[in-house]
Amino acid sequence: MHVKRSRNAGRLLLSATAAAALAGGAGASQAGLSRVRAQTGTRVPAHARLTVRSSEYGKAIFDSRARVLYVFSADHGSRSACYGACAKAWPPMLTKGAPTAGAGVHANLLGTTKRKDGSLQVTYNHHPLYYYEADKRGKIMCQHANMHGGFWYVVKPNGQPNTAKSKLHM
Repeated sequence: MHVKRSRNAGRLLLSATAAAALAGGAGASQAGLSRVRAQTGTRVPAHARLTVRSSEYGKAIFDSRARVLYVFSADHGSRSACYGACAKAWPPMLTKGAPTAGAGVHANLLGTTKRKDGSLQVTYNHHPLYYYEADKRGKIMCQHANMHGGFWYVVKPNGQPNTAKSKLHM
């Protein structure tokens, strides 16, 4: 039996194969994180800087560009549990060297943890820090959200998660 193949069917098969290959390898690869950084506009600073700012949830930890930082309840100690689709929605705060403390940040709570791909993720009070990809500068869009197997919370200056309920209806 001979099956006639159209050009569109061949393209569809090629696209599906490429997508499957990318999805399978992007989770922990350097290329995968590079794509996440390119999509979110997050560049890796030499020394990430954290600051404290006021927010609708009280004082919270932000980066130097006024983007709020979150912790993930599914993380175990300083080890990240957020990879693949999770890291696409919640990009890790990365640094090339030791992070620095801005106004209101307790320098003794700053640290880093090594991710599966070898990159350094910033920690605060031993909690890995993340951004939410839909947040805008100074705007918190996903406080107390249950996504990717755990809750996401903004971080108080004392290093504890702020468990206040979201003021946005999600």
